[in-house]
Amino acid sequence: MFVGVGASRVRDLFEQAKANAPCIVFIDEIDAVGRQRGAGLGGGNDEREQTLNQLLTEMDGFEGNTGIIIIAATNRPDVLDSALMRPGRFDRQVVVDRPDYAGRLEILNVHSRGKTLSKDVDLEKIARRTPGFTGADLSNLLNEAAILAARRNLTEISMDEVNDAIDRVLAGPEKKDRVMSEKRKFLVAFHEAGHALVGALMPDYDPVQKVSIIPRGRAGGLTWFMPSEERMDSGLFSRSYLQNQMAVALGGRLAEEIIFGEEEVTTGASNDLQQVTRVARQMITRYGMSDRLGPVALGRQQGNIFLGRDIMSERDFSEETAAAIDEEVRRLVDEAYRRAKQVLVENRAILDKLAEMLVDKETVDSEELQDLLANSDVKMAAIA
Repeated sequence: MFVGVGASRVRDLFEQAKANAPCIVFIDEIDAVGRQRGAGLGGGNDEREQTLNQLLTEMDGFEGNTGIIIIAATNRPDVLDSALMRPGRFDRQVVVDRPDYAGRLEILNVHSRGKTLSKDVDLEKIARRTPGFTGADLSNLLNEAAILAARRNLTEISMDEVNDAIDRVLAGPEKKDRVMSEKRKFLVAFHEAGHALVGALMPDYDPVQKVSIIPRGRAGGLTWFMPSEERMDSGLFSRSYLQNQMAVALGGRLAEEIIFGEEEVTTGASNDLQQVTRVARQMITRYGMSDRLGPVALGRQQGNIFLGRDIMSERDFSEETAAAIDEEVRRLVDEAYRRAKQVLVENRAILDKLAEMLVDKETVDSEELQDLLANSDVKMAAIA
């Protein structure tokens, strides 16, 4: 609002630091003032840039700031100005990634202190169920479990409250006031049973954790999978895994087609179809997993100077290649569709049984699903 105020505050900060040296200066959310400077378009001498220039001068100017250690934190290191990262400034970078299983277990031990847990609460099991959770997510999880226990007039937090809290954190609160007709209930049950059955019978895919037709958030039902810790940590996904992922996403729509007919399919698979199309296109244009187009990356990615370097895609290929990409996307989706349909048709009796269990109980966990598969004549999916 007032020109030069940010730079003046930076000068005052370092004057106080020099007066109290040795000391540590900690700047949280450094990207608020350290965002990459513009290229001069639309004026490049704004207030934020003056603040950043003053910060750069104080950190590595003509005067030595001995005895002052500067630490900063951000979750957007990709948008920081390169001058901030030069030697003499923020020349050491420590990446605080999402915790692994051992880290989540230790964090749960910390946040469970002061909370009355029943004997059936297994923190190790909770840690395995929450890959990808941050420390804040785990703290929120136990707080939600405590709130649920209080609402249910319980004196202890049981595993039921923890499981409900995980579902609430992942998918939103349960909508108990929504009245579902029998027709809708059967449709959602078959849709989710389709996802679960295709996922359970795909080779080298994440195991099914739970299937539910209880509405949460904007979803009428949900199927949870237990992601592999190794895949989550490495971020490496094989071609077969991505092909399985597309088949699983199409399982819900296919179950609707098989049971109710093509004329009765609903809009409930819209997010599934978006996911399938996105994965197929990335396999071809980013990961080089197309036999026809070969191991090439198609479409340059560049940063936008006005939007904090948000990624934009620039076409660097011909119209013929664009048509070939569209054809390859369709081929991959059709192949996933064929594999998923084969699984559901060959295991139709299991699909019916799983849907009946969902209509009856509303939620089927992994143990119940495994029991159903163990006692049935199962035909596994073909390898892609």
